[in-house]
Amino acid sequence: MSTHLIIPDPHVKVGVSNDRLIWAGKFARELKPDVIVCLGDWVSMDSLSHFDRGKKAFEGRRYNKEIDHAEDALDIFSHYLYTKKPRKVMLGGNHEYRITKFVNDNPELDGKLSVQDIPFKAYGWEYHDYEIPVEIDGILYCHHFASGIMGRPISGDNIASGLLKKNHQSTTAGHSHLFDYAVRSMINGRKLMGLNAGCYLNHKESFAKGTQHLWTSGLVVKRNVSKGEYNLQTIGIKELKKRYG
Repeated sequence: MSTHLIIPDPHVKVGVSNDRLIWAGKFARELKPDVIVCLGDWVSMDSLSHFDRGKKAFEGRRYNKEIDHAEDALDIFSHYLYTKKPRKVMLGGNHEYRITKFVNDNPELDGKLSVQDIPFKAYGWEYHDYEIPVEIDGILYCHHFASGIMGRPISGDNIASGLLKKNHQSTTAGHSHLFDYAVRSMINGRKLMGLNAGCYLNHKESFAKGTQHLWTSGLVVKRNVSKGEYNLQTIGIKELKKRYG
């Protein structure tokens, strides 16, 4: 049996302190998990956003500054980890995918901009591309999973149940920043566990548009993980700041 530490959607952002990665690193050092999974959106990549391009809020954004800030967050987290190295899994999110999409839309930048500009590998993370699930100890992990033929992320009030209905396997996702958990008991006694893990940020995001109070921010621990089953623990970001800030 193993222990998984889940870091959901940190959204590292230029102008916002990376202190929460100190808290996460210190917590991980004490926990000593076997696996650490970041569910994607390590960095916001606001410089490549098309939602507010051309507006006043977009002024001053620079790609290189975001890459540097993302590396600073990686360095901070790595610094506070313990000496025994856990498996570190970084899932690509839609915000990392902004780099790929921007290059696809501007092919003259091919070879000049890449997700590899974020030095995940140098800090010991194995990187998995956006929308590619990874199975670990019987649990499917991905930034989000598609619903229906349109390919939109599973959403709504019962995301966790939707994940189980979609995959018929224990599944964990991020993306929506909402926390939801569901357990389905099978006829053979097995438990399938669906989890939408929330987020890990303590700053305001303009794209939330009045819904940020619905988000759950913190870390998730899965203990005694085996064949998709586990004991769940959540630690809110306020508690982490109180302990380690």
